[in-house]
Amino acid sequence: MTLADLKPMRADFFAAEDDDEYDDASNLEPVEDSRILVVDDDPDAARLMRRLIERDGFSFVATAGDGLRALDMMREHPPHVVVLDVHLPRLDGHAVLQEIVRRDEATGHPTGVLAVSGDPTASTAESMLWAGADDFLSRPFDTAEFAMRVRRLATRTRSLRGALAYTQFLERQVIGRAGI
Repeated sequence: MTLADLKPMRADFFAAEDDDEYDDASNLEPVEDSRILVVDDDPDAARLMRRLIERDGFSFVATAGDGLRALDMMREHPPHVVVLDVHLPRLDGHAVLQEIVRRDEATGHPTGVLAVSGDPTASTAESMLWAGADDFLSRPFDTAEFAMRVRRLATRTRSLRGALAYTQFLERQVIGRAGI
């Protein structure tokens, strides 16, 4: 089994008394239930990306037109994946990404970030990847490739969150049995 094979558990995972409950496949959530946030100041581009993601089977897709609105939405409903334009009004993609990385470190809940830009230069891609983005795609992009990258990030993020939750569960079990 690889990390990619792991699936996250339902919310009742955190309240379980033993790990026998997690052998049941009904506890697994499909990746299509992932929350996706598209952040782009071009309404047509945001609409296109949202439709591509929804066409790929995702139900929970929201859009934001600027960086500040995106951060507000992330606080209210933390997404599994953020499709993040680099050049945004009010707060640019780099600043939004820094906040995502800071929040992920503080909460222990990773967020997949696909940075997108109409600027295809290597320096733009490198700056976002070095800052913490998981992937970068320049526009115009192939729609099938875009959907595949979003799905890959959703799968990876859900797997990581599930693995982290299971690690926390095991730590509580060990601490509980040790009487610490």
